[in-house]
Amino acid sequence: MNIVHAEGLTVEYGTAPVLSDVSFSIHQGDYVGLVGPNGSGKSTLIKCMLGLVRPRKGTVTLFGKDPSEMLFREKTGFLPQKMALFNPRFPTTVREVVSQGLIPLCRSGRNSRDEMIGRALALLDIESIGSRLIGELSGGQQQRAFIARALVNEPDLLILDEPATALDPESRDGFYAMLHNLNRERNVTILLVTHDIGGIGAQASKMLYLDKKVIFFGGFDDFCMSESMAQFFGSSSQHIICHKHD
Repeated sequence: MNIVHAEGLTVEYGTAPVLSDVSFSIHQGDYVGLVGPNGSGKSTLIKCMLGLVRPRKGTVTLFGKDPSEMLFREKTGFLPQKMALFNPRFPTTVREVVSQGLIPLCRSGRNSRDEMIGRALALLDIESIGSRLIGELSGGQQQRAFIARALVNEPDLLILDEPATALDPESRDGFYAMLHNLNRERNVTILLVTHDIGGIGAQASKMLYLDKKVIFFGGFDDFCMSESMAQFFGSSSQHIICHKHD
């Protein structure tokens, strides 16, 4: 099943091209690392997938539907890179922040809201701070709360934009282990946006390298064996990225 499908996606801001003829498909159970330099169009691609930006040409679908349809929202968890509208002085608790992820209608047969919130808090190991005000927490603890909000609806697709930036190394390792389990054990499809191209091969199963157009999309075995990628990155960097060698 195609969870995400882009076909000839082209976006311009004014006369400046941001995405040019971008095509790819993400299937159920994929774990894709979306990487590329600053200004490569990664954020714009995510906005297109969420229905926030309309392309000049081409299409993008989620679960076979136009992203503007409401149905996909209860299947999708999203963590933006910057919480632009987040006011740390607003008197809201961690549990209340996590509950915001349940604003879309929960699918039938799901357990109660309290149980779902409890599972999300436990998954991020923040049950003990559920009643604390979000503004009282460290940056890493706040990030865990926002990650829990993205996960609380138990989505089929999880989109994470630089999620580990505020986490300390130990928390970061645990976070990536959690993503691995979600992907392998629950078959959650993951799209992870990151600047860490050197580390993505240790986490994801596929890489989408974007620089206004698709430079590479596929598994790391294919990336490792690609002569064009060796020429593009250099053979040493190519093998560091793929994480197939000592």
